[in-house]
Amino acid sequence: MQCNHLLLALGVALAASPAARAAEGTVTWHDPSCGFFVMTLPGGTPERFGLYSWKSGSDPKMDDVWSGDIVNGEDIEITNASSGDKMEVIHWANAKEQAQLVRNTPVQCASKWKKRR
Repeated sequence: MQCNHLLLALGVALAASPAARAAEGTVTWHDPSCGFFVMTLPGGTPERFGLYSWKSGSDPKMDDVWSGDIVNGEDIEITNASSGDKMEVIHWANAKEQAQLVRNTPVQCASKWKKRR
């Protein structure tokens, strides 16, 4: 009987582990001309923002909340917290300031060249 409880506990722990790794981030900058976007990273990380590029799936929108392995993953699948839509992205870098990430997006990102008012 104890073996059954141990196996049940192990199964629950394994099933819960991907959810434990899922972190949430909010889209704070998005450029549809090049498919790059910036999301906030969860508290407790030294960097506050992450740079991602869209591969497939739903298109990110400003202020959308996405969850997944957004801190350390490279080629990752993230899920929209409100709609459940999925998106495959490439995680390029993390930084303390959003402007640092936007500056380092490819030249085809049109919004990085807009003047700030």
